[in-house]
Amino acid sequence: MRRRMVRHVDAHLQAQQLPTPVYAIAGSAPPLVPPGFSPRDFAVFLLHTGAEIEHVLMVQYLYAAYSLGGAQVPPARREDVRRWQETILGIAKEEMGHLITVQNMLRLLGAPLNLERNDFPWDTPFYPFEFRLERLSRASLARYIVTESPDQWPSDVPEKEEILALAVRGERMAVHQVGKLYEQIIALISDPAMIPDAAFQADTLPLQATWDEWGRSYRQGARGATLNPGSKSPDILIGPAYSRATAVAALKALAAQGEAPRVNRKVDDESHFWRFLDVYRTFPKDEDGWSATMPVATNPRVAGGKQAIADTAFIVDPLAHAWAQLLNLRYRMLLIYLSHAFNHAGADDHLACSKARGMLIHRTFGEMYNIRAIAKILVHLPLDKPDEATRAGPPFEMPYTVHLPVAERDCWRLHLDLLQGAATLFRDIERLADDSGREYLATLRGIDQETMAAIERVLGAESAVRAPVLERSPA
Repeated sequence: MRRRMVRHVDAHLQAQQLPTPVYAIAGSAPPLVPPGFSPRDFAVFLLHTGAEIEHVLMVQYLYAAYSLGGAQVPPARREDVRRWQETILGIAKEEMGHLITVQNMLRLLGAPLNLERNDFPWDTPFYPFEFRLERLSRASLARYIVTESPDQWPSDVPEKEEILALAVRGERMAVHQVGKLYEQIIALISDPAMIPDAAFQADTLPLQATWDEWGRSYRQGARGATLNPGSKSPDILIGPAYSRATAVAALKALAAQGEAPRVNRKVDDESHFWRFLDVYRTFPKDEDGWSATMPVATNPRVAGGKQAIADTAFIVDPLAHAWAQLLNLRYRMLLIYLSHAFNHAGADDHLACSKARGMLIHRTFGEMYNIRAIAKILVHLPLDKPDEATRAGPPFEMPYTVHLPVAERDCWRLHLDLLQGAATLFRDIERLADDSGREYLATLRGIDQETMAAIERVLGAESAVRAPVLERSPA
């Protein structure tokens, strides 16, 4: 259904004889609202699109970062590779902040949240480029640079034409700038003639995410441990909003973090555009004779059998397949915890409500760490036969749904279901894993048991856990 709506909006933009897809606004011209939309509804549609884009960028950047390293990297270049990995992981964390901030904007407008993203196959023309989980390369770096680029590239980028050409080489769709989308959203939200003041619901602020909860020592890159001495940790932007002005400020901050050209080249707090460009400038070329990445599969997946969808690689090795199933499940758990946290007020008179939110945020972070640990295992396991070079990778397959049940008690029961499902996968992995794998599973099992006990206590004292009643459509 959403793909049909995307094509409807796309056709409208084409009828206006504008580039496809179009999010930018020429000068001060009013935003184009397609037939069948009110301005507020179209703003929600674009915010949903923005959420999916932030989600797909985050996942693709994570996969690219996990592909870096390996025994084939010359000792003299291993520190460079580790620095590139840290840079891209940092950008992925910042995309997570963008995803959360867009949920805040949806909450402010009284709209449903969106933690979905396009999965296989990929045919949504609004995405910045064709969704692909692949190891890092100069071509993928070129796509990332163009996606995060400003309208006017800085004059000190002599590689511009080379990057633009490489970004589209062999691609089946154009590469689009994410900033264009935010221009359209900001223009709609800024215009009182389009969206009235009454549409901005200040009373949703307690339900929105805040940096105090989600920043975790990442603010302004000044805190947080990094792998490289002297480097700074990511600058996670979490923007709550209670008015038109605060919403516009939050969205402008997201756009600037992606594309803003640095005015002072000595400034360390750089945009995604400049950080990817810095990696591109030092990343090995084919003629350099060495690879910075492990030979991980492109678009690995566990669903679909050996006759998987075209352009995907089915994970056949039994151990890799079991670990990949577990990663997919932990990925789903992360999305469900994150979504559920938005149903609980942070600064609320009900202490139990605030504690529940804290627990859900804590478990969201826990699943981030679990996904990274399992991904590190998968990039060293074979895709199919042990003697073949291609390695498996984290599949990040979307679950059949990330919608929450309507009743609060059923949300907690869903968490229990997923934890119980993980326990069945533990047994499959333990039969095949080595000692280090079993040791990690033992630790994870202990954490899951503690979480299940905490959820049982919540269900046992359900009268003390009263999330605000939210109107939301059935899944």
